[in-house]
Amino acid sequence: MGELRKDYFTERLVIVSAERSKRISELKEEEQPLKSECPFCPGNERLTPPADLVLVEREGTLLKLTDSEFEVHPNWSVRVFPQAASSVSLNPPSTYSDSPLYSEPAYGYHYIVVATPNHEESFSKMSVDQWMNVLATTQDKMRWLYSQKRVSYVAVFVNNGRDAGASIPHPHLQLLTLPRLPPLVEEEATAVQKSMYELGICPMCSVVGAELGGPRQILATDSFVSFSPWAPTHAFEFWIFPKRHQTSFLKVAQKEIRDLALMLRSTLGGLSRALNEPAFSMVFHTSPEKKTTKQLHWHIEVYPQLTRWSGLEKGAGVYINQIPPEQAAEVLGMNARKELASLIGIS
Repeated sequence: MGELRKDYFTERLVIVSAERSKRISELKEEEQPLKSECPFCPGNERLTPPADLVLVEREGTLLKLTDSEFEVHPNWSVRVFPQAASSVSLNPPSTYSDSPLYSEPAYGYHYIVVATPNHEESFSKMSVDQWMNVLATTQDKMRWLYSQKRVSYVAVFVNNGRDAGASIPHPHLQLLTLPRLPPLVEEEATAVQKSMYELGICPMCSVVGAELGGPRQILATDSFVSFSPWAPTHAFEFWIFPKRHQTSFLKVAQKEIRDLALMLRSTLGGLSRALNEPAFSMVFHTSPEKKTTKQLHWHIEVYPQLTRWSGLEKGAGVYINQIPPEQAAEVLGMNARKELASLIGIS
């Protein structure tokens, strides 16, 4: 079972998971042979827990169904089920300790969202319609998770490729709940709250305004803009923001979902086109849905995993990036626009 521990001096959080300690021998994942059966592929549903949300198309209509112990729905488009080897638990040991050795139970839910039944179909090649299905299904599961007790935040993230920490190559997202706000999200929300109180403006809206049409813009659609941030911690890192002030991914309306799907498909396709399908991490930064003043302008951050961090990055929090964001935006923008043009051309 997991335990949520806080750093001695900072707000950095670490989930210490005894459940995963048996995997020490697997830390060097590049040395491990791939399993013959992918648990996320159709026909292998027995290798995962029953799905409590399955998107199935029947006669042109998308149905939201639920698997049982005795029945698995075939011909699915998106499949959502609990992560078997989770770092959090609904029944963690009720142990607490105070500073400087602060800890609390790592209570929470951990779900996998299989993004496509096609093992070979990467995020950068998925259709816009499939991306829409994934985004809408993720919203549905997030709403359910926020309705549960002791859920303060739902973290949505993607590890794509071994260098990004993915042990299974089949495209999937992960939803992990936390009993408190993640430090980075809380830091952003605090900055937004401070600016709104003192100046009456959202600093993230100011960033969107500054980057729209600028040298770091990658792509703009009707509702969203993507750009390389001014001070990126990763080479070719990019962010996706809604143009209008919007606090939560759950507030993205159905008519905007297609726009976001088009943006994700185009930018990830552009990243793949430019850098030959690199490993990447993708994280949603969104406001918590429980009653709180900790609100921010929600967005998505994508971190290509092209280099390893050194002691300076890890120990001092100072990052060296040898690719200027303006140069990265030029390369990503050119390729993302080509992807967008091809998508619009075949739609």
